[in-house]
Amino acid sequence: MEIYSSTSQREQTRQDRPVFYSRPRLIAGAALWVVVACVLAVLCIRAQDKNIGILIAAAFGLLAAWLAFKCIRQLGNIATPAFVVGHQGLTFENGLLIPWQNIVENIWVNQSYMGIPIGRQIQIKTDLPKPKARVLRRATALQISGDEYLALCDAYR
Repeated sequence: MEIYSSTSQREQTRQDRPVFYSRPRLIAGAALWVVVACVLAVLCIRAQDKNIGILIAAAFGLLAAWLAFKCIRQLGNIATPAFVVGHQGLTFENGLLIPWQNIVENIWVNQSYMGIPIGRQIQIKTDLPKPKARVLRRATALQISGDEYLALCDAYR
């Protein structure tokens, strides 16, 4: 089905549109994970007598530290786009191009737990042998919302 687009909309879609990460969201994510890692480190120190408590707190503390590191590392690459939406398809930061004709399903997932938003993700299913049939990308720190992403994909498709 062909989607109607005005002349001005068609002019905007002549060039590829890069989508970047949001600096405030990355800073907030890094701060959150640093605080969580510190709290779990304190729990680790206080649970010196209980071996299982130390292991659980240490495992989650390392996970939180790794997530904080990923946010901080991405802040260093803020000028590079997370992906580019273009006429050929979606091009990701690692150079992977998924053509529009090979995309079977393209959805934006808002994950929540008991009404509290905990994450956003882009799920793309393709009919290509490589990459995997399903491509997942974190979308929590992107500058655009799910509706904007899907509208962009419809406009360029």
